[in-house]
Amino acid sequence: MDSFFTTEILSSMLTLTFLEFVLGIDNILFVSIIAGKLSEKN
Repeated sequence: MDSFFTTEILSSMLTLTFLEFVLGIDNILFVSIIAGKLSEKN
């Protein structure tokens, strides 16, 4: 279990968590823009 908590693995996990957060916000913005364009056509 000690090999799981190395500096390299923890930094990779933090980087991946940050990327997931940023890409999640990007998806929310994309969907809201597309939904806004759909409501204008109706």
